[in-house]
Amino acid sequence: MTSLRALPALLLALVVAAGCSSSNNPVANTGAGANSAALYASSLGVQSEASALPAEEFEIDTYADGDVAKMDMGDPSFAMQFGAEPTLDAAIDPGIWFRLIRSHERRYVVEITEPDTLTRVAHVKIIDRLLGTFNVITRPDTIDGEIVRGTWIKKPLADRSMRKAVFVRNRCIAGDPGDADDSDDEREDAEDGFRDGWSRWRLRAVSGAEITSDEGTRQILSVRIQAGDVDVTITDPLELKNRSELLRLPPAVPVIITATTADPTDKVVLYSRWGRMPLRRMGDGTCQGRFYTPMMGGLKHLAVNALSHGTLFDDAAPYDSRAWGLPYVVVAPPAIDGVSATN
Repeated sequence: MTSLRALPALLLALVVAAGCSSSNNPVANTGAGANSAALYASSLGVQSEASALPAEEFEIDTYADGDVAKMDMGDPSFAMQFGAEPTLDAAIDPGIWFRLIRSHERRYVVEITEPDTLTRVAHVKIIDRLLGTFNVITRPDTIDGEIVRGTWIKKPLADRSMRKAVFVRNRCIAGDPGDADDSDDEREDAEDGFRDGWSRWRLRAVSGAEITSDEGTRQILSVRIQAGDVDVTITDPLELKNRSELLRLPPAVPVIITATTADPTDKVVLYSRWGRMPLRRMGDGTCQGRFYTPMMGGLKHLAVNALSHGTLFDDAAPYDSRAWGLPYVVVAPPAIDGVSATN
């Protein structure tokens, strides 16, 4: 898959002009003086900081498969149930299916506000355009006593993802000469490569992502996440949360996912970076599955994907999908009686 982190031509020119710099801010030290500082204070500076963040911050690949289907995770019985669901009037009997993203373009929509004289806030929409194919390979069949190979059906895939984020920049105010806080203010002022009295743009809050196919009709109503004492129901994937408020889960613990969609015929799939799992219909309008959190800590993502019945079981029906990409953090358990959890 080709991942393109699209930046305006002006920003790219500034990066090239910067060359080697003592600052890791790509807009700084371009030789443009106050003009460069003004550009960094604008939406271009926000975009440069957003693009420089680790890829997992705004990950969009969780719900994709690749050249082949992702491995099943969790209870194999979920996958067996999912693969054996065509009704008598289904046009095709899918054996293998996978989503292949061939093109990924990203753009940022930035709105900067100044709630007070000491703060600048950038409200950002991260919009991704994903193009590719949704692939369904039918099961082999027997016709007139001869085994016929499965048919490979490729449906055009055109998805749009949106995620929200908030970046904040603060005024650096030096106190009296010799004040101990002055050095902290000076360091903060220099972080962005400019001596303009302002800190660099910092990511303050993020949302999940909503990924919808063009003219898609699927609706996800809620996703419930349960793990030990954690019990959270999400009804809006685009709700902004401060970084410290993101869902936090211990490593290697079972997590129950319960999803509700508007159409009981939807095929609902749970995705992670390392695998996927069809959710089991529970008979009460919900679907459910279970997976284990990774052993490694850090920011992670899961995706709940609702596909129309026709996407999989009708070769003439269009690809119709909606997915919620949800961030969470895997954290080590707290130390007990002064003993580190890593000991």
